[in-house]
Amino acid sequence: MYCRHCQRRRNIGEIDVHKPRKALESAIKYIKENTEIRDVLITGGDALLLSDKQIDWLLTELDNIPHVEIKRIGTRTPVTMPQRITPELCAVLEKHPPIYINSQFNSPLEVTPEAKEACDRLIKAGVVLGNQAVLLKNVNNNANVMKKLNQSLLKIRVRPYYIFHAKAVKGTRHFITGIDEGIEIMEQLRGHTSGLAVPTYIINAPNGYGKTPILPQYLVENKGEQITLRTWEKRIIPYNLGGKSH
Repeated sequence: MYCRHCQRRRNIGEIDVHKPRKALESAIKYIKENTEIRDVLITGGDALLLSDKQIDWLLTELDNIPHVEIKRIGTRTPVTMPQRITPELCAVLEKHPPIYINSQFNSPLEVTPEAKEACDRLIKAGVVLGNQAVLLKNVNNNANVMKKLNQSLLKIRVRPYYIFHAKAVKGTRHFITGIDEGIEIMEQLRGHTSGLAVPTYIINAPNGYGKTPILPQYLVENKGEQITLRTWEKRIIPYNLGGKSH
């Protein structure tokens, strides 16, 4: 399957094949030569659709680069093909800590027993799991649905990480919501559930300018040491940062 709201959708589907080894070797060389790189994301497409052997080779190459501290993998297989999370794959991942995997559950209905089993296997292999949902009209653009999704994910030890605002992509524009809907959902999460169940609402800025958090406004006024806060209950509270609060 192709995620049409993917940030790299422009690169997908022209030729339905994996990157050749030569291209991956070139990427490894670039990482070796740029010592400021400490965090490497293996994504695609779906990184776990590579063979176990190829994944092992890639992770070994990254482990051999002293300045690479963290490996991340982007995959939807725990959601869409949990049978891919085999003991053999987990044995490979366990060899290469630390590994962080972000998946994409968009609905609490996707948090199935099979998905839980896949996540359990990954966790036993030492993988840290997160979720990057996409805000989708008539799927999860409802505060109760989003809260249920995030709480369900925490129960299977997957930390809600991002909610992405859907991109204006041909074929999926009918899923796009208003920004106000996303902000209202964030209002209805903060204070109404555990902070662990509150991800960051993100718009990916155009032209490659990066992920931009969109938050409800909780800082009403800032006068240096004296600020005014709006709490999640909509209480307006003055607060003195120097210690003399009302």
